[in-house]
Amino acid sequence: MFAKFINKLEYIGGKVSTFTYVSVIRVAFVKLMPIIILGSFATLLNNVLCSATNGLPALFPNLMFLTDFSPIFSAINYATMNFLSIFVVFLVAQAMGKERKIDETFAGIVGLICYISLVPTAITRVFDVATESYKLTGKAVGELVIPNALAVNYTNTRGMFLAMIVGIIATEFLAKLLNGGKMNIHMPDSVPPNVATAFEVLFPSITVAGVFGIFGFAFQKVTEMNISDVIYKVLQIPLEAIMQHPAGVIVLALLCQVFWLIGIHGAQVIGIVKDPIGLAAIAINLEAHEAGKALPNIFTYTFWNIYATIGGSGCTIGLLIAIFFFSKRADYRTIGGFSAIPALFNINEPLIFGLPLVLNPIIAIPFIFAPVISSIIGYFLTYVGFAASAFITVPFTLPPLVNAFVSTGSFKTVIVQLICIVVTVLIYAPFVIAANQQAHEESFSL
Repeated sequence: MFAKFINKLEYIGGKVSTFTYVSVIRVAFVKLMPIIILGSFATLLNNVLCSATNGLPALFPNLMFLTDFSPIFSAINYATMNFLSIFVVFLVAQAMGKERKIDETFAGIVGLICYISLVPTAITRVFDVATESYKLTGKAVGELVIPNALAVNYTNTRGMFLAMIVGIIATEFLAKLLNGGKMNIHMPDSVPPNVATAFEVLFPSITVAGVFGIFGFAFQKVTEMNISDVIYKVLQIPLEAIMQHPAGVIVLALLCQVFWLIGIHGAQVIGIVKDPIGLAAIAINLEAHEAGKALPNIFTYTFWNIYATIGGSGCTIGLLIAIFFFSKRADYRTIGGFSAIPALFNINEPLIFGLPLVLNPIIAIPFIFAPVISSIIGYFLTYVGFAASAFITVPFTLPPLVNAFVSTGSFKTVIVQLICIVVTVLIYAPFVIAANQQAHEESFSL
């Protein structure tokens, strides 16, 4: 029965990890990561160098002139974090274009056109008499209408799920029309290739953009709602709510580890959910931090790096420390030795496949539960206010303890991560000792 379950899970995990749309989204978010890190570090530098309350000017009054340079970093942050949906739709469509063997850049542009055709291009505000301020409304009535403008709600993380959907569907449609060839304009051989290509894609791109424009118009007329708002409320908000609950984090961590144990890259399988939700959450936290408000989200992309993958998937930094202290097996200590340096940068494939951890009956239990328990500790201590929520996106290769401080600016978060490391060592230690006994029995039987 258990073998059948493992085989079924292996089949499902293999299909998911190689599914075209999952691969495309994964590629897009890998390319998006430097942009998010750029925006996050712009905020970090702004706080450290230019903040009159928390930065160097607060400590050294002679450096107060640095506050004049704050708009530089604010502009970089705005240009990155407030246009994530725009970047996502282009990158997803571009990756999909490569998959379908059509011009990647043109696929990205058409995807972007289709996305913008679905969102409102005017901002309507109603004047609130009580507060004497303007409030954004989705209805076409009010005191102030700004035409030819995109509200930030449709360019930042709120539109991310629609951006992924549009990027895939628009490119699939475009590829079918282009590869079908019936709508292509074929130019004589004397025409330069770049000019001929431009005419070949003309009618297919007009058709795709037209279909999306008509759909957006019809949807708005029939439902009196915008498709972006519907996707956000029906799909993105529920998923975000699930992932902000500890149960969601636990399930995600369990799935990741189980897939690793059967030889499938667990992080890639769950990344289709974890990365969009986690990146959207940390972008919201960053926006709240910029506004001087409390950070609303505990689970973020960086939360996962701080607590669920310390030293790599499975929190294997705990396993390495346990091996160095308790293992008497020469093979474990040798593999642990050459896996130590990569583990400092949260890369543990040498350990996973060298030990190996795949289908390892002894280490399987702590490998599954160490990141779960670590995540629970991190979540609880953040929830009660001891640790800080992350608002800076850092590369996953940033070493433990350093990533905890840089992403939150709090030494308490470093302490919590250190507690998690100690706990994972205690979780792995009995099983490393059991592996010693197994090796002894195997050598005795020989």
